[in-house]
Amino acid sequence: MAKRVLVLCGNGVATSTVASKKIQDYMASSGIRCEVVQAKIGELASYADKVDVIVLMALGASLPAGVNKPLIKGLPFMTGIGLQQTLDEIKQHLV
Repeated sequence: MAKRVLVLCGNGVATSTVASKKIQDYMASSGIRCEVVQAKIGELASYADKVDVIVLMALGASLPAGVNKPLIKGLPFMTGIGLQQTLDEIKQHLV
């Protein structure tokens, strides 16, 4: 069964697309079956129970109370700083 990663950003398009591609490529090269779902932050409630990890691209945003999924800050996908560690952290939650 494939694991699922939810990538949230303000509009569910621009920054989440960059992160999604990098996550998909890294997990595929690591032999991990992974589905990456992109969504707007406002759509979190629709996905929270259906994913294994949440990547949050919006600076300063946080998850609402009651969402008990691992949260990964997505800034490294935009800056490149700490990207490998971030990908490794996501991977640890999926294996």
